[in-house]
Amino acid sequence: MKLYFLSIIPIVMSLVLTYMFPFNELIPIVTFWIFLTYLLFNTILRGELQVMRLYKRKGTKWGLFFSYLITHYIVYSIAIVELLTYIYKPTLSYPQTAFVSLFSTPFGSSPSLTNLGLSLIFNPTITAFIPPNIVIDLSLYSISMGLYIAILVTSSLVTLISLNKKLGYLAFIPLIGIIAGASCCVSIPVLLAESIEVSNLVFLTTSVWQAVFIAYVSLPIITVIFLKHLSSSLHKLNGGLKQFNISGRTTK
Repeated sequence: MKLYFLSIIPIVMSLVLTYMFPFNELIPIVTFWIFLTYLLFNTILRGELQVMRLYKRKGTKWGLFFSYLITHYIVYSIAIVELLTYIYKPTLSYPQTAFVSLFSTPFGSSPSLTNLGLSLIFNPTITAFIPPNIVIDLSLYSISMGLYIAILVTSSLVTLISLNKKLGYLAFIPLIGIIAGASCCVSIPVLLAESIEVSNLVFLTTSVWQAVFIAYVSLPIITVIFLKHLSSSLHKLNGGLKQFNISGRTTK
């Protein structure tokens, strides 16, 4: 067994502790996301990370990575504020000075799968306030998903750059898929959150609210699955073309 598969143990234990002790869930949730990210980096995202490491144009690579990452975090910060506001209708008040804080809010006093799911999505939340009225809220769910998607987007784009010389205009076909997946992930949450405010759909029990909430939660996961499939296809294509070129040179 690979050593990194042992990270499944703290992942499961952290879920159990979060479920059993809703008022002491900060450390278990942080542990969950750290070890889940470590496991994904060594399994599902291993190929993408290798592509990024081998790509020599650092300016292009990190420019693409941080451009998407920052955009994703800003957008999901706006969305999470809207969703939490409409779940609990809190009265938000901030001091006049800038601050950065870490918050963890229990979603119930007794163990339940619903509270566990909400805690994993919204807790803990890193809040930064910049006077006079700029608020950035990010949960570990948003931070982790943004990181995964940024890796997939960057890996796919640098692979496309490598393929551009070989495929010409055909490289624009997968590029459309990458742009569509990434832009969809960063635009729909804000549109959904704003539609809640316009329609005044403030009750969690309504079917419309549930649909909005599910879309907000599931969209990053769907985007990761879609981009992973596209990224794997691009890597296979790039590897096949390299092998073809090597075989052609050997034949000559």
